[in-house]
Amino acid sequence: MIGITVTVDADHLDNIEAVGAALRLRGMRVDQVHDTIGIISGAVGEEECAVLESVPGVQSVETENTVQIPPPDANPQ
Repeated sequence: MIGITVTVDADHLDNIEAVGAALRLRGMRVDQVHDTIGIISGAVGEEECAVLESVPGVQSVETENTVQIPPPDANPQ
């Protein structure tokens, strides 16, 4: 599963819980619903990620970036 952040469009902010429920039906594990800013965060399988953009009320779906820092004793070059 990959971490994602879903932005809910302005027309659906009053029904953000319904958008979250629709995302769950399409395979998203919803971790948090930030109703004051219109963001839903969670995780989904890579195959289902593209499907989430078709959910009514979804403005965008962004995957989380992961940064890995080498251990202190590693040779960076």
